[in-house]
Amino acid sequence: MFHLDYLSCFLTVLATILLARKSWIGLLIAIVNSLIVCAIGLRTSQLGFIPANLFSICVYAFSMRPWLKEQTHTNRVKAQGQDSGLVADGRRVSPAQHRTAASTATENAEG
Repeated sequence: MFHLDYLSCFLTVLATILLARKSWIGLLIAIVNSLIVCAIGLRTSQLGFIPANLFSICVYAFSMRPWLKEQTHTNRVKAQGQDSGLVADGRRVSPAQHRTAASTATENAEG
């Protein structure tokens, strides 16, 4: 039979490492770990674990919202930065200027 206590120990360490690296996936792992601790509490008749871990699950879920919003905002800003224009030599240039520079380089190469 599988030992849930060993699995819970591993997930606790993994969630702690991921949260230290500011990864929201650590919160998902912590939620799974809290569910496992609830199952352990049911199996061993230690019912005090259940409300404590249900409370922890709620805290983790509410903590995920700002992280996911921030990540979505960061991805959106990066995408807008890539779409807003081309960069040549550290300066922003319009697509028309890029085409002119490319055609000049092509003419110089042919001539």
